[in-house]
Amino acid sequence: MKIAFVIYNYSESGGGVEHYASDLAQVLLNRGDEVHIFCHNLKTQSSHPGLYFHSVPAASFYRPFQWLRFARNVAEMLKQEQFDVVHGFGRTYSQDIYRVGSGCHWSYLEQTHPSMQTWPGRLLQKINPRNQVVLHLEKKSFQPGSYKKIVCISQMVKNDIQRYYDVPDEDLEVIYNTVDPVRFHPDNKKKYREEVRKRFNLNEEEIILLFVGSGFERKGLRYAIDSLTLLPKDLRVRLLVVGKGRINKYKYLAERKKIADKILFLGPQAQIEQYYAAADIFLFPTLFEPFGTVCLEAMASGLPVVTSQAAGASEILTNAIDAFVLENPREVEPMAQKIIFLSDPVWRENMGQVARLTALKYSFEQHWPKVLKVYDDVFKIKINSGR
Repeated sequence: MKIAFVIYNYSESGGGVEHYASDLAQVLLNRGDEVHIFCHNLKTQSSHPGLYFHSVPAASFYRPFQWLRFARNVAEMLKQEQFDVVHGFGRTYSQDIYRVGSGCHWSYLEQTHPSMQTWPGRLLQKINPRNQVVLHLEKKSFQPGSYKKIVCISQMVKNDIQRYYDVPDEDLEVIYNTVDPVRFHPDNKKKYREEVRKRFNLNEEEIILLFVGSGFERKGLRYAIDSLTLLPKDLRVRLLVVGKGRINKYKYLAERKKIADKILFLGPQAQIEQYYAAADIFLFPTLFEPFGTVCLEAMASGLPVVTSQAAGASEILTNAIDAFVLENPREVEPMAQKIIFLSDPVWRENMGQVARLTALKYSFEQHWPKVLKVYDDVFKIKINSGR
């Protein structure tokens, strides 16, 4: 097949959707497909003979206008060449398969912005120029003719799409995210645990809580910090925070609550599997997360997970068996209770083992055939309709 990817940023070393697109491109190249990447920002070292890159102009003084220009320009560029399948990874409207990895924007606003609880607040959000651009592109991408199949990374995403845009059920396919169970493995503890703990002066007797994510506000770092204030004084815990965000804001919060000595802000880390290996419990009390692959990574590493119902990944979890799922992440007392429960090493180990088994159901071997079937289905649709 001759396949086109439409993605604003493409990077083999990036995270999230960029990493996913890079992995999928390699799968397609390995089976002999030709892959064309249409992107605005490119970071890659690849020189595979079947891989081609197309630079999409999107210059503008205002970031949302860049997204508009990118969507418009890539639509024109795709008309110049024939592709068997066009796979979109963002809010564009010129694709056969649209993978929705960020959910619906209005749902995101409802879950994360307190102002949305009042009608003046909703009005202000609606007239915000950035939100107007995002909602315009989103609406256009879900219109008939802008896609042939929509891949949702969780049932939560599918429900939101149908709630806001009334997309037919047969057009939507739920395919959960995947994890590399070799890279993220409990045996990493033997390789990295001692070294990482020594690097940050962490004692083996301390219970290490781990938070991973960029965008601290949306992913609930405040509530993870607040939960520490409710733990028994004699419980020796430290919280490691990995990712990008307004670190000074949260350092000040920790200082104000007199728990600054319990938290280490480590910034983004490339070898994230080493930090899962050093940790004992994974905290992800997110306010809005269409999936949350970090939960799978932690579980594959053998860690018990404490997350919220606002994470799409909670759909594949069994509460109190392989993870704890919080109804409301803003209520920190239940989170503190789960941490106290998991301070027992036996319970922690047992839940971590079951979590690993759950994560194995979402390995690459399980995931890619589902994606490739969507490719085949879309190709047949195009053939039967005369493309």
